[in-house]
Amino acid sequence: VSDSRLKFAEYCDYVIDLKEQRGAKHSTIVLYRGLTTRIYPQIGHIKLKELRADHLNTLYSLLAQPGQNKRTGGGLSPKSITEHHRLISTVLDQAEKEGLVPFNVAGKATLPKMQKKEVNYFQPEQIAAIRDALESEPLKWRTLVHLLLITGARRGEVLGLKWEKVDFEGRKIHICNSVLYSADIGIYESSPKTATSNRFITLPTETMQLLRKYQAWQTKERFRLGGYYEDQGFLFAQDNGKPMHPDTVTTWLDRFSKRHGLPHINPHAFRHTMASMLYFNGVDSVSISKRLGHAQVSTTADIYAHVMEEAD
Repeated sequence: VSDSRLKFAEYCDYVIDLKEQRGAKHSTIVLYRGLTTRIYPQIGHIKLKELRADHLNTLYSLLAQPGQNKRTGGGLSPKSITEHHRLISTVLDQAEKEGLVPFNVAGKATLPKMQKKEVNYFQPEQIAAIRDALESEPLKWRTLVHLLLITGARRGEVLGLKWEKVDFEGRKIHICNSVLYSADIGIYESSPKTATSNRFITLPTETMQLLRKYQAWQTKERFRLGGYYEDQGFLFAQDNGKPMHPDTVTTWLDRFSKRHGLPHINPHAFRHTMASMLYFNGVDSVSISKRLGHAQVSTTADIYAHVMEEAD
């Protein structure tokens, strides 16, 4: 017998716990729990059966008010508000499945308009300048940045690469691991973002030669450091062999761009650059989507819509 007095907050906790038990990613669970801090004060006390679309509209309007974003002092962005909405909708979907509510009222709520941001990618001359500047940098960072550019892989995916997943004969790498960071558990390993993110990426001869050279250098380093180095098989690790903090890459790239007078570089810009180069060279969306590891081709087409227009 369903409890008609069940309130949104307690049921939401139950759904998040259920997701965690069924193997949802740790980062997703952390995100969900963080979103509840703004949701519960407004609608947490309302009974599931009494929750209406106007309750949600009031919540979304409140989240857009100044002071909600602790970092900037302004309101939350439409993207952040939509994240809150998605959690509420997920919870109510489960309630509908379990027969606790007749339908999901989140579908009748009004969301703020999302302002579509155009992806930032480097022009060929900027790529050439970055590659020239890398020649004077340590081999480890030269190889890491080269892989970011040539594979279009996510930052965590490159950091999660292990030597056993590098196929020198077949000239390809297997993306099946990711290194992430969470404040509650620190640096940890996880599977890639989506099921389709588990993929093989073919690489040019230049990249394989660079990887051979880097592997030889890393082997010498391991012997030099002796017992201090805990070899876990990572291509890119801390001085002690343990996985790197993902933000280390972002910080290094920021300092690298300032050292050489280059435009601001963030790791994801390389991903966008790879996709853009492929589009400008006439590669189809299906192939690009597979290389980037998107769950659906429509995701790729949506993100790079303006790039496709420029290429056309």
